[in-house]
Amino acid sequence: MASKEVRGDNSGFVDNWQSGKSLAECNSHMLTSEDSCDVNFRVGKEEKLVRAHRYVLMSRSCVFHAMLCGPLAEKEEIKIPDVEGEIFSEMLRYLYTDTSTPTAENVTGVLYLAKKYAVGGLERLCLTYLESSLTAENACVILEQAHVFDEEKLLDRALKVIVQNGDVAIQSSAFTALCHTCFHKIVSAADFVAKPETVFSAAMSWCEDECKRHGREITRDNKRLVLGDSVYDIDFTAMDAKEFVRFVVPSGVLSNEEYIKLLCFFTMSEGDVAPFKIKPKQLVSHSKVSLYKSSVYSKGKAQTSVIIIKCYDDLRLLGFVVYGSGDCSYDIKLEHEIGASFQDAKQAKLSGKSGFGACVKLHLNQPFILERCERYRIHITMASGETVTQGSSLLSEVFAGSCRISVSKSGLNKTENGLISHLILENT
Repeated sequence: MASKEVRGDNSGFVDNWQSGKSLAECNSHMLTSEDSCDVNFRVGKEEKLVRAHRYVLMSRSCVFHAMLCGPLAEKEEIKIPDVEGEIFSEMLRYLYTDTSTPTAENVTGVLYLAKKYAVGGLERLCLTYLESSLTAENACVILEQAHVFDEEKLLDRALKVIVQNGDVAIQSSAFTALCHTCFHKIVSAADFVAKPETVFSAAMSWCEDECKRHGREITRDNKRLVLGDSVYDIDFTAMDAKEFVRFVVPSGVLSNEEYIKLLCFFTMSEGDVAPFKIKPKQLVSHSKVSLYKSSVYSKGKAQTSVIIIKCYDDLRLLGFVVYGSGDCSYDIKLEHEIGASFQDAKQAKLSGKSGFGACVKLHLNQPFILERCERYRIHITMASGETVTQGSSLLSEVFAGSCRISVSKSGLNKTENGLISHLILENT
């Protein structure tokens, strides 16, 4: 006679929770309900108890298979002190269901576990998330993680974002947390262009944090010590002489001989400054120049953004990257300052194309010449459609290659935020 399984309340009915559920859903239920678990983990500093099933872990990871099977198998509770419980549970969720939800908060921890336990699918999922979420604001964080995990492709992509958006990236809090290797990769990059004073200030902040990481007192000598030969890659020769005297000389990180060598270069505009490096002038070819430090949620329609720019070399303006979508259309007006007033120079009506993220590209029908040291006012109005994000904290100075561009708000702006994410520029 067949036996009959009954519920704990002795009602005589089987609890058929499996009905209508997929394999992944059944596995998830077994994990979250801790039904028939046969292995215990103590996770994190607080040794949180996490329970699981040997069969699932062994079938999904060769590392877990070795830990749980054979003569060296763990018999007692397994301690996992190097991550917190939420991160470990997220990895288990992937092992049970083949799904995971990477976030900015958990992705590096989950990637660490994916590598540690040889879970290739989860590793690829984390790397894809990091690559797709790269911005100037988080590129330093991702660069450091790519270095730690020896992910060369991701490291190269993060470094490219940093060197293309130098002024924004090096002012992020993550820049001062970089290891010396990653710090050196940035300041020594041949195509890294940012305001020299900003680079030096960021480098000094990095030095102070690096001294703390090594338990050293923050002194001039110790800052020079942690800088090492990277000091010669900081582009002092691109500074204005007055700014050099104002910012660099008081820092005390250079020797008297080095100060004299650089001051002679400023005076003569020639001569040997070795071991300091003079970076070649960067040409601009379809360069996208970021105008804002970050973006913020700001949903709305029919918005207008007005900025004033001044280039210190002749450039061609090819178009813009603006906040919005492919459903949006925009009215563009460019004005050239002549005398004491701005006069119309070009008008266009453009629709969003080549959408990526919360932005779209707008290409002008004909390039617009921005003449050296002339001021131009750019109006962009969203004629139709809406955006959910806008630029926040307008940068006062940016670079296209080695060409400096000053940026300011116009009194015509109705809001603090802006629609123009990037300018698309090239050399004349």
